[in-house]
Amino acid sequence: MAGRVFSDIRHCKDKVPPHDVLCAGFPCQPFSKSGSQLGTKDETRGTLFHEVIEILELRRPEYVILENVGNFGRHDGGRTWRIVKHNLERLGYEVNGTEHATPPRSSDWRDLGMPTDERRFTSILPDLSGRRGCGLLSPHHFGHPHHRERFFIIASQSGLQRDPFPTRKRTPTSLLSIEQHDSELSLLDKQESKLTAQQVQCINLWGSLVTSIPATQQFPSAPLWADEFRLNYPYQPYTPFWTELGLLKKSLGRSRQPASRDELLLLLPAYAREQVPEFRSWKIQFIERNRTWWKGVKEYQERGWLEEIEQLPPSLRKLEWNVQDGVRDIWQHVLQFRPSGLRVKRYSSIPALVAMTTSQIPILGPKRRFLTRVEGLRLQGFPDTHHLPESRTAAFKALGNGVHVGIVTSVAAKLLAVATSIESSQKSVKEEKEYA
Repeated sequence: MAGRVFSDIRHCKDKVPPHDVLCAGFPCQPFSKSGSQLGTKDETRGTLFHEVIEILELRRPEYVILENVGNFGRHDGGRTWRIVKHNLERLGYEVNGTEHATPPRSSDWRDLGMPTDERRFTSILPDLSGRRGCGLLSPHHFGHPHHRERFFIIASQSGLQRDPFPTRKRTPTSLLSIEQHDSELSLLDKQESKLTAQQVQCINLWGSLVTSIPATQQFPSAPLWADEFRLNYPYQPYTPFWTELGLLKKSLGRSRQPASRDELLLLLPAYAREQVPEFRSWKIQFIERNRTWWKGVKEYQERGWLEEIEQLPPSLRKLEWNVQDGVRDIWQHVLQFRPSGLRVKRYSSIPALVAMTTSQIPILGPKRRFLTRVEGLRLQGFPDTHHLPESRTAAFKALGNGVHVGIVTSVAAKLLAVATSIESSQKSVKEEKEYA
């Protein structure tokens, strides 16, 4: 069976041959809410997990390894995980998952979209299980330079160990281990991984800000929003949309010019045009911190810097400096263009590859280019020669959907160690009887 590809699993479940270990991944939505009326089996109808259950019912393999996104255990308030666990247990499997080691974050009423008269503090996703798990697994936990936390589920018909998941190594990692030398790059590699002129301009502009600030001045932990360095619109207790028109005009320097509220709102960044009475607490804090921080450091910045960065698209006018006390040379770190801005992280690991878009492919700062296909394979633990789709978009989508080979190997080794232990014990007993 090695290397055989059957087809879309939804159309060939009955062709799956007998096997000992089933490995799978599946989307966590949509799980039907009709299960309470139609039975537990219908709770998974319309999901790929439904196909997994049907294969398990048909073939009854000894072991199961499932992988999903890090938030799987909390999806739909934990209901999805409970459905999956219950359906595996009803087939006779003992089941365990890498549930979060910490409780879910709490938030205020504005994050929940509740009206003003229903203010309260609560948890978005309550920990319904009432317990803490062993925590998610990521390649960087096992010495691989890729930060990609994932939820793993294991199941066995012969039982699980008390601590069924592999122990984290927490060894230092570096992207030097996956880098390709310039001489290894083909012409296609160089073309695909090249930064645009605008991207280079963005990185250089933020880089000049980073290097101009004295070491005694700490960067804020919250993202930097360049739009807040100049604007002075009111943001609390009311939003610009809810502010008295005359006050809004004055704050934007338009007090002597006729302008409607809609026209004034267009002068603001998109995140400040929200048509609600109050901003969420995190947004208020971001705006306040940015304005306060800029007042303390603007004297160090070169003249014209603010005017230049304001010419860039909105997403490039934001910076997430996640290096803190690291070297203040932006090109010495891992960079990533995200909707939330240009993210900068240490050169010890790369953030998770995203399957949905190629615009967020990480940038190797010292190399001044995007990640190559081969480097993407190395990040996921595949050999350089592993086959990928022809187009770069499809190739990185496949990598983003992939599971790190090293983690699965470690999970499987720990899971199958039970069988090895049982076989060893049975062999010893048999030898002792024969000897007697």
